[in-house]
Amino acid sequence: MATMTGSEALMEILHNEGVEYVFGIPGATEVVFMDALEKQPEIKYILCLHEVVAMGAAEGYARTSGKAGFLNLHTACGVASSMGLLFNAHRGGVPLVVTAGQADSRLLLRDPHLSGQSVKMISPLTKWGAEVLHAADIPVVMQRAFKIAKQPPAGPVFVSLPQDVLSQSLDFEHKPGMPLLTRMRPDLDAVNRAAKLLAEARNPAIIVENGVARNDALYEVVKLAELSGARVFQQWMADVNFPNQHPLYMGELYTSDPNTRQILEPFDVITVIGCQLFGQAMYVPEPLIAKHTRVIQIDDDPWEIAKNFPVDVGIQGNIGTAVSELADLLGKTMSKPARDAAKARTSDISRETSEIKETFLKQVKAGISNNSISVSHLMLELRDAIKPGTLVVDDCWTSSATLRRLLNLNEPKGFQRCRCGGSIGWGMPGAIGVQLAAPESPVVAVCGDGSAAWSMQSLWTAAHYDLPITYVIVQNASYRMVKYSRTLLLGGTMSGRHLGTDLDEPVVDFRKLAEAMGVHGEKVEQPQELRRKLRAALNSGKPSLVEVCVKET
Repeated sequence: MATMTGSEALMEILHNEGVEYVFGIPGATEVVFMDALEKQPEIKYILCLHEVVAMGAAEGYARTSGKAGFLNLHTACGVASSMGLLFNAHRGGVPLVVTAGQADSRLLLRDPHLSGQSVKMISPLTKWGAEVLHAADIPVVMQRAFKIAKQPPAGPVFVSLPQDVLSQSLDFEHKPGMPLLTRMRPDLDAVNRAAKLLAEARNPAIIVENGVARNDALYEVVKLAELSGARVFQQWMADVNFPNQHPLYMGELYTSDPNTRQILEPFDVITVIGCQLFGQAMYVPEPLIAKHTRVIQIDDDPWEIAKNFPVDVGIQGNIGTAVSELADLLGKTMSKPARDAAKARTSDISRETSEIKETFLKQVKAGISNNSISVSHLMLELRDAIKPGTLVVDDCWTSSATLRRLLNLNEPKGFQRCRCGGSIGWGMPGAIGVQLAAPESPVVAVCGDGSAAWSMQSLWTAAHYDLPITYVIVQNASYRMVKYSRTLLLGGTMSGRHLGTDLDEPVVDFRKLAEAMGVHGEKVEQPQELRRKLRAALNSGKPSLVEVCVKET
């Protein structure tokens, strides 16, 4: 046991927790923290020019590394500035330990500059939060913060650190906590009942979302789908929750579209794995699942099971463990006629998905023009240019569906998008965290111009740390997703002007912005330039940006 300051004890705790990076932007209330961090060379500080950059980078790092991301923000104003992207981490179940400096606790009753009730302010978007009152509490608070952030259902936590508390002394001895064991087994009776339903199913389907990626359960879900001969849909593709080129993969469900009910109506058993049932952006009057359909729901978050719709079997537990045990039991209990029927379904579905992919690719190639660049042309060239093992970060919204359909997304963590339809602006900083967590892998971030404008400061951080990220900006000079939503709600067409959606007069020049922040930038306006400039950026091994001016119909 040794006597040390609270800030010194904090640094030792971070080191022992395996923290590699602190993402942040400092102010006067972080001086004591930064002074201690400067003496801890094993932990690198990643300076960001805005709190949304720090938050997005920490999320990208956490999702890619499997560790809790760690942030240090600037008191109450910094906490407030971060909340747009903290919302994404909260909704997406991303483990983050968010800290912020606080004024000297002896001043708090006097309302010092920039202070505020940070714990209360951030509480709707965190699992737990506390303000440290005594240096002796730092070990307990920080151990609890890391535990709660990573404990399923994972998510952000918050700790407020007054300067005087970090300067106080305490007797400290690190006591390693036991490993956090999160693979909770499901109830065996629930697994038995689910296996019985699937064994008797004549036309099963599976719906997946980010819970599969959160639980590293990709291969277990593939095994269950292949064994049961089930069509697989994705409610909101934010991770590789099922290989998108797999013969059983049917694409995404748009749960705000009334046609979704018609898509799901033929299925007699639907297994919902790691996703909301259902998350809808727009009101649909009729239930999306027909009365005759039996529903199995598997999740590590008990809140999600039967939250909005009744289910026949709810299975709580680690998703990988639950799906693996379900598949094993199903394999033992399926009759030979059921196995034969599953194989026949798989063959039929494979022919169907092969025809869909072939037709789509023909449409993409037919749409290539010598006069302008279409989104499909851009995404086809990008698909052909990226190297195997490239990690793709997607924040391009209305262009995203084409990107996802063309890429070969079969590996865990090979693709990331904001989860549960969160805030725009995640892609630019998210790519920073992805690259830091996987330094040997090429990283490409494909961002819409509206999203890129939200967090352009990310480019400075990429340049400052010489991170070999290729940013591809889809420039259509509009918030096209808002236009699309308006047509869904109010009718009309995408053409013409819609109030608040046009980003022209002037059109943002992202190439110049990139150059101003130390990143080499290129602008592509002609189809003949596209392949050469994309490949040059991807092969540069340096932070780079390619702004592609697209024509959308």
